[in-house]
Amino acid sequence: MLSTPPDTPADDRTGDRARDRLDRRPGGRRPGRLLARTVGGALPRGLDPAAGVVVTDVGRPDDPAVVLVHGIGVSERYYRGLTRELATDRRVLVPDLPGFGRSPRPARVPTIGDLADVVLAVLRHRGIDRATLVGHSMGAQVVAEAMLRAPDVVERVVLVGAVVDPEAPSVLRQALRLAKDGLHEPPGVNAVVASDYLRTGPSWYAAVLPHMFAYDTADAVSRLPGPALVVRGEHDPVSSRGWARRLGALAPRGDVREVPRAGHVAMASHAPLLARWVRENPC
Repeated sequence: MLSTPPDTPADDRTGDRARDRLDRRPGGRRPGRLLARTVGGALPRGLDPAAGVVVTDVGRPDDPAVVLVHGIGVSERYYRGLTRELATDRRVLVPDLPGFGRSPRPARVPTIGDLADVVLAVLRHRGIDRATLVGHSMGAQVVAEAMLRAPDVVERVVLVGAVVDPEAPSVLRQALRLAKDGLHEPPGVNAVVASDYLRTGPSWYAAVLPHMFAYDTADAVSRLPGPALVVRGEHDPVSSRGWARRLGALAPRGDVREVPRAGHVAMASHAPLLARWVRENPC
């Protein structure tokens, strides 16, 4: 049976300006609406009614907002160290994307554009009209697309371990690189990632994967209207140094940095350093 989370009350005027900005879409479609329907079972605790996903929301409401967007197969769990670091002076929102973590699976497989709409819907529902977006791996694609769709709302993006490196354009080669990355991650990070993969399951992972490969990250980054910080771990086999430098050169307002002694999940193993970079004012 299909269940639908309730809409935001029509008389809720909080954040009207942000809603108006984010609602400007061809045909008047509101972000996240197509993902609001979920298949089977009770609605999970913490479900955002505007986006159809579970959102961790910590920090003071009036502090500058930061949204952390995870990659394919995982969840908000590997962002918890960075969340703690940022929450002292930032409002931190960490959605579990549709079908990952605690969020229910949507009625259809989402594209990268759909996932960007989900992130923007999370902001709209809370009346947040400016935010920095941090995306890891596939999440880097999502936040780049979100900036393209709502440049007046997304003030800066941080792209950590961005995919898909064109030197490894196949699923097999990406899988081999990802397996190699385990050698460069702390045991705790490997445990979180592995358990999240098990929770996601191979069928949903495989369903979303083609959309990740279909998205042209380089083209998106070349059109970003705002500041973009491209970050990779020094030993990241998934997002190579050459690929990171290419993205940094393509971004009209780009910068590239490398986290020493880090692998692909640099924001989990080196949260204090990433938090310092996220706090920087847009250039």
